Parts: sequence; C-alpha cells; structure tokens
Amino acid sequence: MTFARCCALAGMLVAFAAAPALADSAASIGLTLSPIAGGVHDSFNDTIRLPPIPVPLLEASARTSNFEITAYGLPPLVSIPYTNAVQGSVALRLSIFDGTFRIWDPSRHVAVGVGETVYNQTTHYATADSFATGGGERQYSRIAGAHYEVAVRIPFRAGTLETSLRYAPVLLGTQVSTYEDGTPSRFDPERGEQIDGNVRYVHHVGPHMDAVLGVRYVNFTAAYDRPGHPLSDRNAALLPGFGYLWHL
Repeated sequence: MTFARCCALAGMLVAFAAAPALADSAASIGLTLSPIAGGVHDSFNDTIRLPPIPVPLLEASARTSNFEITAYGLPPLVSIPYTNAVQGSVALRLSIFDGTFRIWDPSRHVAVGVGETVYNQTTHYATADSFATGGGERQYSRIAGAHYEVAVRIPFRAGTLETSLRYAPVLLGTQVSTYEDGTPSRFDPERGEQIDGNVRYVHHVGPHMDAVLGVRYVNFTAAYDRPGHPLSDRNAALLPGFGYLWHL
C-alpha cells in the first residue's frame, strides 16, 4: 500500500472515531453450517467441481460503542475428496481465519474495517508430480495478508439485514511440497488475493439468541511468485448458510 493510501485510510478511521460514541457494548459467538454450492478448485493441472459438503463456519464479535472486533473461521475439520486425472485420488483440506477491526458511524449502519486473513491449505495426492519418481505427494501452504472491509447493517422487521465486502489485495506465503519416495521437498513462494462477500438476515428468536440465514461468496486466487506467475490455486464457491448467534 502506498503512503498516500495509508494516509487516506488513517484519515477515514480517525473521522469515524471522532464521531459521537454509543455508550454500550455487546458480544456474541456463532455457528453456521454452509454447504458448498457451485464450488470450483483450480490448480496447476486440473479444474474440479467441489461436492456440496456442509462446512462449519465459526464466528465471534465484541463491540464497545462504535468500535467492533469481529472474526470468523473455517476450522480444518472437513476433508474434500476428489479425483485428479493426472494425480489420482486427492484429499483437500482448508482452514481460514479472518479477523477485522471495524469502526461504525454514529447511526451504526455503516462501518469500515481493516484486518488480517490467514489461509491454510493441505492437499494430498495419491500420485506425485513429475519432480518425484513415485509414491504420493503432500502440499501445504499458508498465505496471509491484510484485508479491507465495508459493512452495512440495517434494521429489518424483527432483526437486521447485514452485508459486508472484504478484499485482501496481497496475500503472501510459501507452498511446501513433500514426497513419499524421499525426493527433496520443494519450497515455492506464492502471491494471492481474496474477495469475500456476505449477505445475511439475523432474526431474533430469543432474548440471547438469533437465527442467521444468508449466503457468502469467497474467491481466492494464488499464483507462484516467479516469471510467468503460473496458477497455484483458485478456490471459489457460494456458501449458503443457516446458523445461530448466542449473545454473551
């Protein structure tokens, strides 16, 4: 990010922070089950349509006045199996952590935020790539970087309609490839980006509980950080979800 952009972002945050604070606080935790709809996984040698496996998304938030810290994550509990035409049976496991610091306007309808996205992926291939003489292969990558967010929250009937858009323009990491036949491990730097959009309706169902119905769109793309920038991974999916929030 350039110095001018840093100054612009800092000025925006200061302007929001200078608005009259709302003297109250709240905290919540939540769980949503989101089946993968229309999911696509691209790697260097194939494109796979992901099966509609329900993935659990965890979330938590804490707010004081017009300041809020919110986080959501996909724990590494679900392994997605598929078959690769070149490398046979494949097991793909993802985990995501996304934490954001938000500042709301005085009406608490619009917020801007900045945070961190951490993306972990482990893939096991039954057949290794051409760098090995035989056996299987396991690839592991962790890629992370800053993201920026705009969020809107509008009262609607007995609840609220919420939407957010996050963009992580630069995610950096390294893919590590290990081989079962003893071939030396490979270390390939990666550079990626991610778009994350979310729309949901939060409906009060009790004094300390809300029901959540919505849809999230995630599009993550990474390329190897070398001449030509060949594709490393792309994961894109719609995640319709239903879950609950518990107020603490």
